[in-house]
Amino acid sequence: MERGRAAGPPVRAGEFVRRAGSVLLLDGKPFRFHGNNVYYNQADIVYGRTAGVAETFDKMASLGMTVVRANAHNDHPPTSDPAAIQTEPGVLVESSLVALDRSIAMARERSIRLILKLTNNWEAYGGIRRYVQWHLGRAPQQNEWGLFYTEERIRGWYKSYARAIIERRNTVTGVLYRDEPAILAWELGNELRNPSGGRADALVAWHAEMAAFIKSIDANHLVADGGEGFDDNAVLYAGLSNRYSVAGSEGCSYHRLAKIPEIDMLSYHLYPSSWGLNDGADTELFIRRHEEIARENGKVAYLGEYGKRAADAERAVVFEGWLKRTVDVEASAGAMLWHLINDSKGDSEGYQLYCPQHSVSCGLMQRYSEKLELAPALVSAASFRAGAVAAGSLATMFLPRPLDDAAGMRVTVGGRDATAFLLSAAQINFLVPAETPDGGSVVRVMRGGDVVASAVMTIARSAPGVFMVDGKAVGQAVVVDASGARREQSLFDTPVAIPRGASAVLVLYGTGVRGAKGWSATIGGREAAVLYAGPQGEFAGLDQINVAVPEGVAGVVDVIVRADGESANAVKVEIK
Repeated sequence: MERGRAAGPPVRAGEFVRRAGSVLLLDGKPFRFHGNNVYYNQADIVYGRTAGVAETFDKMASLGMTVVRANAHNDHPPTSDPAAIQTEPGVLVESSLVALDRSIAMARERSIRLILKLTNNWEAYGGIRRYVQWHLGRAPQQNEWGLFYTEERIRGWYKSYARAIIERRNTVTGVLYRDEPAILAWELGNELRNPSGGRADALVAWHAEMAAFIKSIDANHLVADGGEGFDDNAVLYAGLSNRYSVAGSEGCSYHRLAKIPEIDMLSYHLYPSSWGLNDGADTELFIRRHEEIARENGKVAYLGEYGKRAADAERAVVFEGWLKRTVDVEASAGAMLWHLINDSKGDSEGYQLYCPQHSVSCGLMQRYSEKLELAPALVSAASFRAGAVAAGSLATMFLPRPLDDAAGMRVTVGGRDATAFLLSAAQINFLVPAETPDGGSVVRVMRGGDVVASAVMTIARSAPGVFMVDGKAVGQAVVVDASGARREQSLFDTPVAIPRGASAVLVLYGTGVRGAKGWSATIGGREAAVLYAGPQGEFAGLDQINVAVPEGVAGVVDVIVRADGESANAVKVEIK
């Protein structure tokens, strides 16, 4: 096993995973991940099992897994667990926190990012029942578990603990947790439910309050719910053979969580046999609808846990079906196994994966890690920026893993056929259908009924981009001298000469501009009048922006067009 290998993109100070609608970005590039659940890192370090934690990280790295989902809480009674972090409300054990520090540092050393859970629905490591026990002074009854969401005192305790973790300075790295780029997201809690509440109102309100609180003290990190994807509207999942997980009996509402502004990422888990679902059609529908609901609300979905009790070869077949649907068809932001562990850990649950011993499943993990690492990038065809793209505009898909043969391929956006202008092995230029609704939409490259490549793009009303070559604007300058004589020249024939007393207009070409309601521009930092912004008229998806050059501007200057306040990429023009 190769120790210390970097699993994913390097972790750099000040560089965080961000969200642009339904797309995650890192350093301006799409970020997708295959990962692993290792809940026990902090506790095992306290127990003296640091080598096992390192072994798990190294095995993850060897398989290309770039994200670990782990506990950032431990509320066990100290008499039963020496690794307890919070022994009573607001009382934290420094030595246990140092173990959490070390686990974060160990992941960072391998360029493995972390999704950290702040509490748990289950009794493992304390969880919500422990908070209720503190409040009541006794073990709670099942119908009292929901007090976690409604009692002001308990909500205050949770906020205090979250603040203590987020504002902590790591004793190993010296970095505040809120400034730690290796942390990808905070999960509000693992698999939170509220069956005693009868409805999902209390749980949804709690998520809204806590997500807003965390955003108020940490502007760097994403916030996720951490749930199983349980819902309270079975109509949204029509076709499931068993309605248990979406009928509302557990007091959860995935589709309502998707509407909370401060929640960036929505998780769902896969244990279909435990919920009365099958591994085939039911699971495909469960995956598809959770990804779609997140995209419809401009959010990111990810498969936070998937696991199955089965022999190696049988399990690999099932996993491949799930991952094909999640990664290939739905282009999910991420999928996280439950779970790959080190050799010294016993198989207490039956879900554990040992590598390389379970060779078929381990090989599958590596293949899907590579798929996600080499996932296509979707950008504006003008600016080559990732993020939002406008309906009716020109877009480009770059394929890091070139197709063997582009013949017979077609492109769909949200299930609608898209006109492809260039369909090569490594790059596809296409027109986003004008009727594509705002929000997340999957772009699929199809051969027959098979998905060959896929990625999610965020569709916006306007997403301005200006065509350029080597940073220079593509277009013409129209110069009118004092006598009224008109002269045109390409912006590549620089400099643009503007005689004394003459006026000039830059004619720029772009895309994603026409849907805006307002336009503005600057040339050399000075406000410039936009005389026209809309379709170019000759080529589908191509926009034209005419900008008047302010008097006295000279030199090599940046031209920046804004549509509805959103800035396009800066392009350079030389003016004399």
